[in-house]
Amino acid sequence: MSHIFLNEGLVIEFCDSQPFKRGIIKRESKGRIILACIYTAEACEFDQSALLDRIGNGTAKLLSDRRHFGQVTFADLPVEDQIEATRRYKYIREIVNKNITKITQKNVGLILEEKAKEIGETPPHWQTLRNWYNAYAGAGFKMRGLYPKHRMKGRRESRYESIVDEVIINESKRYFKNSKPSVASIHRNVEAKIIELKLENPSLDIPIPTYQSVKDRLQRYSYEKTKSQRDGRKKFENDLTETSSDIVTTRVLERVEIDHTQLDIHLLHDELGTLLGRPYITVLIDHHSHMVLGLQLSFENPSFGSVCIACANAFLKKDEYLSGLNEDRSWPAHGIPELLVTDNGNEFWGEDFASVADEIGSVFQYCPIRTPHYKGRVERFFGIVNTEVLDDLPGVVRKPGECAEGYDAAQDAKMTFTELKKHLIKWIVGVYHNRPIEEQNQRTPNEIWSDSEEDVPIVEESEEELFPILMGTKTKKLRKGGIRLFNLFYNSSLLKDILRRDGPKDVQIKYNPFDLGYIYMFDEKNKLYLKVLCTDFHYASGMSKYEHNKTREHARRLRKNKLQNEDLLKAKVELANQRDEAHARNARRKKQVTTAKAARIEQIGVEPLKLVVDNENSVIDTDFENDELDFDGWSAD
Repeated sequence: MSHIFLNEGLVIEFCDSQPFKRGIIKRESKGRIILACIYTAEACEFDQSALLDRIGNGTAKLLSDRRHFGQVTFADLPVEDQIEATRRYKYIREIVNKNITKITQKNVGLILEEKAKEIGETPPHWQTLRNWYNAYAGAGFKMRGLYPKHRMKGRRESRYESIVDEVIINESKRYFKNSKPSVASIHRNVEAKIIELKLENPSLDIPIPTYQSVKDRLQRYSYEKTKSQRDGRKKFENDLTETSSDIVTTRVLERVEIDHTQLDIHLLHDELGTLLGRPYITVLIDHHSHMVLGLQLSFENPSFGSVCIACANAFLKKDEYLSGLNEDRSWPAHGIPELLVTDNGNEFWGEDFASVADEIGSVFQYCPIRTPHYKGRVERFFGIVNTEVLDDLPGVVRKPGECAEGYDAAQDAKMTFTELKKHLIKWIVGVYHNRPIEEQNQRTPNEIWSDSEEDVPIVEESEEELFPILMGTKTKKLRKGGIRLFNLFYNSSLLKDILRRDGPKDVQIKYNPFDLGYIYMFDEKNKLYLKVLCTDFHYASGMSKYEHNKTREHARRLRKNKLQNEDLLKAKVELANQRDEAHARNARRKKQVTTAKAARIEQIGVEPLKLVVDNENSVIDTDFENDELDFDGWSAD
């Protein structure tokens, strides 16, 4: 296994999840490898040879090897393969539009001839079209099923014996010296060493590697190792900063950047008129078109829940969303991105978001720490919002020295939360999306999106498939008392039947962080989700994870030794009374104080998501006597 390069930044997956499921190589030095779990940041040390042995026997694997065998994004394809995939899609689209699922020469022959004449080429054989369609259907009717399979051709293993690989590795150390020897010099040294071995051992019949083989092996080392050791660490960091913003994309959804910020404005409660404070905004920006793909505006701190609601807004069409805001302009952005660039916040590194990443099929790229230029589009958008949208609104927050003496942004607040939301959306769809972009030949985001979507159509995602993915995911133990989550218990008569069938075991569950009144448990044997209500439904229904944690915290402050339902209900009532008192107190005050925590508990700005499932592949409600209840948030219709 000496030909395998274990460089910094590569991710290794352990099939037995020991010491963890996936770890990234943080450091490699003197035969020792430092790995860090990508979910928890837990670190451990490996002997390099032991790790190579695990990769060799199949108990561990390098995720980077998947580029040879797995599905690749459209942007990863060479230009000629992108053209070929698009050509195939034009034929497939004709078949799909005519609802043809069984492809024969009789029912597609004329279609092929007409489409080929339109394109100006010889029509493909009908059996070729059938193979394309089967691959397209096998990929979930996604365009990735039409990608040419050139990347799967060729040898996967080294053509040379291990002794040759060892010589190349040993001689390659010279390449990283400050004197910066050329690849040709390294090849000459390798050639000389191989000749020496053959002279000393005439019986050895080993080939001399070509110049290209030596160059390929040198390029396996990380860019950081190559540049920092040959040019110096400081120059490498400077060059990285200068060139990282020169990212080129060719189509929409190829690269999308996501980030949060707290807006520089204080807002009022819609109904009570009391001061709420500064809201948070989560935004997804398409790099190619500069278009806002989606957003979430609320008082929810950056979290897995706020990220998923922003993603739901981004991935789905927005006709209903705009209608609810009385906005008649169009917002064409939708679809799942091929690459989603995030920062290193806990909400992106957690186990929940890793599960979302696996299911939606996007590639996730985490920016290095303190490198905002990696997300230049979204960072720039936040700056534009502050200068163009918020600058002249009442309640805007100013830096010291930028406002008159005695100016108090909180007391100057006049705009309600809903008023700002409507104002912001109107500016995005009316102004920002119609502004010419200099580097895009003065085309607007709307024009760029329209042109790109015409070249490569975007699949419309469905709520039925998307919302279950965006719910929180955990693995919990099914026991005699049901399932325990966040110190709440979930059980039903059907769950007891599952327990009698399988006994105690680990199960996968989905939960709504904004409504703990129920969970969904995946029945692996029947391949469906079972809806299970909280045993204390009246307490948990409509309660967010945040409010539940605050309630438990309040109960602990009452110095209770045991967390009992009665204590939780009392704490819930007391907290509600405190919120009402805060609003009432603010209404009477001449100088108001912010009530952002109360706004977060009231879930102001949190868009309701509904889990809609058809009756054939249904989520089953496991508490039949409560079928008449209507739940907020996600529910099974």
